[in-house]
Amino acid sequence: MKILIVGLKTNPQLYRLQDEAVKRGHQIHGCLTSDLSIEASQNAFKPALLEEDITSFDVIYLWALGKRRWEWCTACLWLQEHYGTVIVNQKLIDPTYNYFLSPAIDYLRQKENKLLFPKSAILFSLKTLNKVIKNFEFPLVVKPSNGRQGRGVSKVHTLAELYKSIDALNEDESPAFVLREFIPNDGDIRVFTVGYKAIGAMKRTPKKGDFRSNISQGGSGKSFSLAKNPEVKKIAEKLSKITRTEIAGVDIMIHKKTKKPYILEINPGPQFTGFEKFTKMNAAKEIILYFEKIAKK
Repeated sequence: MKILIVGLKTNPQLYRLQDEAVKRGHQIHGCLTSDLSIEASQNAFKPALLEEDITSFDVIYLWALGKRRWEWCTACLWLQEHYGTVIVNQKLIDPTYNYFLSPAIDYLRQKENKLLFPKSAILFSLKTLNKVIKNFEFPLVVKPSNGRQGRGVSKVHTLAELYKSIDALNEDESPAFVLREFIPNDGDIRVFTVGYKAIGAMKRTPKKGDFRSNISQGGSGKSFSLAKNPEVKKIAEKLSKITRTEIAGVDIMIHKKTKKPYILEINPGPQFTGFEKFTKMNAAKEIILYFEKIAKK
């Protein structure tokens, strides 16, 4: 089987996937999202890559698409229809679901399914901020709507700090920002799901002086038992299923006082090298096994 990982090229995660794929007789290639081109005419529609024949892949995993998401989604929809290419995550090429790329639909699905998450607001301007801020209490968490790995996330205690954080996001050309109530905590839990099933979890603790638990931001991790915390497992699996996120990192935070689990977010292209390090689980192998399973359907 020949597999393409879109959004990973010279990356430790790609190397791990390649290691496990070779053991099972498969090939894995990575590419940048900018490696795609599409030629179109009255007689032809031709997606192509710089280094590989895009039609030769059995499975394409859309790990991270960034600003080129719509072109990749269209190309992969065409590949599935004309070559039978298996696409992960399917929701990205489904015209009725690809608007899941916004956190708004995640919030809607969580609300509809009675899943607990911090009170949040998606905003596009200071005008809308001034309208909704009266419904929130400080401290608050501010983040870009399209952020990854904790980048651009800040905790603010005053209106002046809030405006300053939003100005910084605007400089980075964030299309929108999310305002979220702060949940008192001692870290969060990253649950890794593959094929809508939780394969393991780790507890992440922020480094001293920071509130972000992301490993990429200096946080530390340790294994977290889902067997002893079945509610966390159930929430992660349900969220991945209702948002149709086949391979996901589900972030859950336990309220320090009430002990209730809150959903923070679901990541469709989760980092897993840190997860493997702290849990001793083979996430790369689980992903390859899932590719095998869906390719046989």
